[in-house]
Amino acid sequence: MDSLLVASLTFFSTTIGGLAAVRFRGRLHILLGFSSGAVLGVILFDVLPELIDRIERGDLPVIPAMVVIAAGFMWFFLLERTTHVHAGHGNADAHDAEPGGVRPGPPADTRLGVIGAAGLSLHSFLDGVAIGVGFRAGTEIGLLIALAVLAHDFADGLNTVSMMLAHDNPVRRALRWLMVDAIAPLLGATTVFLAPLPGAAVGWILAFVIGFFLYISASDLLPHARQDASPWVAVASAGGLALLFGLTRALASLG
Repeated sequence: MDSLLVASLTFFSTTIGGLAAVRFRGRLHILLGFSSGAVLGVILFDVLPELIDRIERGDLPVIPAMVVIAAGFMWFFLLERTTHVHAGHGNADAHDAEPGGVRPGPPADTRLGVIGAAGLSLHSFLDGVAIGVGFRAGTEIGLLIALAVLAHDFADGLNTVSMMLAHDNPVRRALRWLMVDAIAPLLGATTVFLAPLPGAAVGWILAFVIGFFLYISASDLLPHARQDASPWVAVASAGGLALLFGLTRALASLG
């Protein structure tokens, strides 16, 4: 039940990100830089150590676990290629958009925006699955994965709306897809909560989540943030890493 309560917070994170895309286009590079560092910090300082601990206990072998991490990374990459989704693409176009949300130049294919929003909604569903699996592994790791998801889903909401607007979809349609994206993580967490999950499967899913979040941080959030030349992007990214390192150490000492 904790996983569902925490997952419900992603609705607000995603919604705020989408509304910010309408209100503050082009000013969110620092927040995205921080989000990238935070997501990477969760992986390096919490989920990966948990996976290593499971490997040392003999719950899963090393090489297959590394293969699953690579599979998580490549799966997200291939899904983005298939659905023509990339955060930088949608937001880069949005930076060039007119105040009404329509890019200058020839009309864009509105279907591409819908396909992109659908792909991001699927990503958000998997974020919810990650939260559910994290809580199956333990409350601490569940909370930290949820924190990473909250940071990522802010960007997901931003990207969903920006991508829709960049492909000439009306604001009303963009906001409808924002609601789909906002509800998706809770659906994912509910699926894990209701479905039986063997204990042996948790380690494998955590390995997949590591690859999934590595891609989100290194190839999705950070490149978008780096579209702005401000040195504060690097400071924000380092701040996200440092904050998560401190949080993981604090939670470990309490445990």
